[in-house]
Amino acid sequence: MTSELSTRLRRVVDALPLEPGLRVLEIGGAPGAAAREIAARVGPHGHVLVLDRSETGIRRTRANCREEVDSGRLSTMCASVEEFELESGTPLFDLAVACRVGALDGRHPQLYAPALACIRAALVPNGTLYVDTGSPLTAIPLG
Repeated sequence: MTSELSTRLRRVVDALPLEPGLRVLEIGGAPGAAAREIAARVGPHGHVLVLDRSETGIRRTRANCREEVDSGRLSTMCASVEEFELESGTPLFDLAVACRVGALDGRHPQLYAPALACIRAALVPNGTLYVDTGSPLTAIPLG
């Protein structure tokens, strides 16, 4: 995998309020292109969790982001956004980002409320979800 992002993903990552040390939940992040860039921006003390419902996508993310996974800066979880929960003891995330996730972009409106509940439970109080429904992102405060 090359380190180059598509123009669309570059705009999304550039729009995120990333700082060193942040914990970021990337929803629907397989195969990991944006996650690698986010991990680079949050640095060695930050972390990115890539959540994706596709087992194949998660395997590709692990392969594409091997260095970040091995260093502990990136991890993966195979689950749907409307049903996932963090393992007990996992620190909460500062923000979440989702690109082309049907439960959050209007394609599957019946999944929107359960997805937001799961995301809210995974974020720090007053955490924010960023969805690619704006120009380029819409911020959804979950506090």
